[in-house]
Amino acid sequence: MRFVYRLAQSEEDYEKLRRLNHAAFAEELGQHPRREDGRLEDRFEAKSRYLLALHGERLAAMVCWSMERPFSVESRLKDASVLDGLPQPLCEVRLLAVEKSYRNTAVFAGLLARLLEELRAAGAGTLLISGVEERVGMYERMGFGALGPAVPQGAARFVPMALRLDGLPERIEREAQKVQRRIS
Repeated sequence: MRFVYRLAQSEEDYEKLRRLNHAAFAEELGQHPRREDGRLEDRFEAKSRYLLALHGERLAAMVCWSMERPFSVESRLKDASVLDGLPQPLCEVRLLAVEKSYRNTAVFAGLLARLLEELRAAGAGTLLISGVEERVGMYERMGFGALGPAVPQGAARFVPMALRLDGLPERIEREAQKVQRRIS
């Protein structure tokens, strides 16, 4: 399967990602209520960047990030000053969604490789996430560490986590470079 990775550019791109957000975060995780129109617009959409993975015209996956505070992860921390001790500038990945039929493909690896390229170009020092509690082991294997306990939101629970971009596990770095060569 061949994917095209690019930043969201058009209203059509944003409509596709709103529908994927609804499928992932309302229908699947229960973090947000389901909506009849099948769309979920992120409250930080205006200050965020969206990297899309397209299979033809179909949105296979997307990741959203921002380097502007306030970060949503701050609301999940008992003491947000813990972020001041991390390599700056900070970047938060707010949303990551892979359409169900693409979950056992290479789309996630390609998305991660392109995201790392974007973040390094922006000079980010630390990547922040609110990781779904059930997937903490996966995030830890990627090099993330918990900044605090899980916090409930809707039917889901999220763990505030951080990854120093200068401290990526070697195997993740190698894999990202290998994938980047394949998709470039």
